[in-house]
Parts: sequence; C-alpha cells; structure tokens
Amino acid sequence: MILIVNADDLGANERVNDEIFDLMQSGVVTSASLMANTPGFEHAVRQVPCFPQCSFGVHLNLTAFPPLSPSSDLQPILDESGHLSKKLFTTPITSKLRKALLHELTMQVERTLDAGVPVSHFDSHNHVHTIPKLFPVLKSLQRKFAIRKVRTTINLLPPGQHMTRLRSLKKIAYRLALRHAYKTTSPDGLGDFRDFYKILKAGPVPRFRCLELMVHPGIPNPKYSDEVAALRSGWHGLLPLDIEIGSYHSL
Repeated sequence: MILIVNADDLGANERVNDEIFDLMQSGVVTSASLMANTPGFEHAVRQVPCFPQCSFGVHLNLTAFPPLSPSSDLQPILDESGHLSKKLFTTPITSKLRKALLHELTMQVERTLDAGVPVSHFDSHNHVHTIPKLFPVLKSLQRKFAIRKVRTTINLLPPGQHMTRLRSLKKIAYRLALRHAYKTTSPDGLGDFRDFYKILKAGPVPRFRCLELMVHPGIPNPKYSDEVAALRSGWHGLLPLDIEIGSYHSL
C-alpha cells in the first residue's frame, strides 16, 4: 500500500507556503497542489525545485481569489469583489460559462508550467473537478496538457460514519469515468489526514492500493487547528510495515 500525504492550497499565501515546505523538509508531507491565481504563487514556485522527491499538482481553482482571465462570461460565479466564489455550486453551467471556466483553468495550468513546476497531477479547491457538469472541462484540460493523474473522490470517512449506497454508487461511477475517459491513474482511496490519524490510533487501517490523505497546513480555520500537531506526532511509527510512504510519482 502506498500512502500519499498531499498539502492543498500551496500558494495561498506565504504562511501556508512556509508551513507546507517545512513539513516537506521533515518528510511528513510528500506532495502538494499549487493554486496559480493566488498572492503566494511566486513565493511558492521559487521553493519547488528544493523538493524533487515530492510531487506537485495544480489545485484547479474556481471558488476563491481573482481569476487569471477576467471575463464578463465568468460574472455569474464572481462575488462583489470580482473574485471567484462558491456561487459556482448553485449557478447553472451554461455552454458559455463552461467555455469561460475552461479558459480560466487553462490559464492556471499554463502559469504553473511556465513557472517551471513539473506538474504531476490535477486536483481542485473545494473538489470542483468532481462536479459532473465540469467533467468535460477536466478531460479537456487533461488532454491539452497530457496530465494522466487526477485525485479521486473521498471514500475514507471518519470513524463511525458510513456512506449511503446511493453516494457510494455515484462515486464508483465517477471513478470509472475518470479512469476510462482519457485513461487516467488515481489513488483508489482519498480522505482527510485527521480521520486517518484517528483510525490509525484506534485499530486496523483500511486497505487500499494507494491512499491519498489531504492536509491543509497554515490555513486559518479552527477545524484544522490540531492538524499540524498530529502530522508532527510521530504517527509514521504506527503504520503497518507493508505501507510505503510515496507521492504521485509512485503511481
């Protein structure tokens, strides 16, 4: 079993960047996904070459910060400050808007590649790449940039929680489509590091071929307040011997 610890939101600001790279230096975080339309982008890309052992993806972003491609066609999902927003989740995706979203994400990927970042995979802020109506956008991006590794959907739940049959079937359908429409490789498991940590301390670890754990160092959100402490707790010592720590390079 391969275990990937991926830090989301690299580039959000310098504090987030410093937290992520410090955890990479410690060998705790093995992968990160970079937001290209953020104030900390340039600060982040200058440090990426120091960590060739780690993988770096593009954190496709349609719900926060100003767009790289200001356009009236994006207006339905912009807030009063002109920033991308969570209006995306309630706005009908017309063909005009879908085209504008593809253009924005294309610019985000191009900016990342132009900065010299070796892009290993795609994932997204607020999991927007798993929205069914945006599936064609994701696949267009993959084809354009020849990226064949993409984050899957969450299927590792907190201890005591169970997925409904309908939700499980939807996730299975998405994973099948993701793999076979422009052949794509993904971890077969995805969850929050804090949930995995609780499971690890309580009993047997769920078995996956490859499990990705999301972390959010430096994010000023109370729900992540104990995450860095858990990451630095020596949890590697609790792992079964057959679990290998890796990155998206391991897929």
